Amino acid sequence: MKNKTLFVTGGNEGIGLATALLFAEQGVNVAIMGRRADRNARARDAISAKGVKSIAITGDVSSGAAMSDAVKQVLDTFGGLHFAFNNAGVSDVPTPFVQSTEADYDRLMGINLKGIWLAMKYELPAIAVSGGGSIVNTGSNTSIVGMPMLPLYVASKHGVLGLTKSAALEYAKLGVRVNAVCPGVTADTGMFNSVLDMAPEFEKALLPAIPMGRCGRPHEIAHGVLYLCSEAASYVTGQGLQIDGGFTVP
Repeated sequence: MKNKTLFVTGGNEGIGLATALLFAEQGVNVAIMGRRADRNARARDAISAKGVKSIAITGDVSSGAAMSDAVKQVLDTFGGLHFAFNNAGVSDVPTPFVQSTEADYDRLMGINLKGIWLAMKYELPAIAVSGGGSIVNTGSNTSIVGMPMLPLYVASKHGVLGLTKSAALEYAKLGVRVNAVCPGVTADTGMFNSVLDMAPEFEKALLPAIPMGRCGRPHEIAHGVLYLCSEAASYVTGQGLQIDGGFTVP
């Protein structure tokens, strides 16, 4: 992987930053994208401290112009793109189905689903012309199971897995593997903290349903991304890797 390039959306904290740092330790150059310039700058400095080249791009993943420009910046800076981790996403506060609003729908689908579609729209050809590589999208344990009170979030994450499978089939012979990581509840992330701010009882209520009895950690998800991008997963495409402490075991 040394001297290849990774592009991470939502890369300035949590799972995205943990993944960027892990890849940097393998000698991979890293570009991150996020909405907050101050967090982007701090994350870029932490990545660069690993001895690789890193850039930070401030932008909105739900904007086609922003995503097109971001991938162009990566290609212009590094001369190619080999790995992408489409991780940017937002959470939802548990809400009865009929009380969800159109604004809720537009926010969740715009970032969680449209953002990944737009990212892949520009990443897939860039990786193909760079000689092939791997894309990993962030799904969720709710990519394969339903959950009451979170209908829009669940729908958006089901959609992520659908996009992943479709892109994997289309690009299988073009040298680009496309998979997803599907984390369970992961502590020490912005999404986790925002949910706790809105619903402090959320973690305590969910833990009994997790066979391992705890939440995940960002570095555990990051290692799943690294596996899916590595030669060890060279025959893996179109899959959702559940990393959820056993939550979705039938």
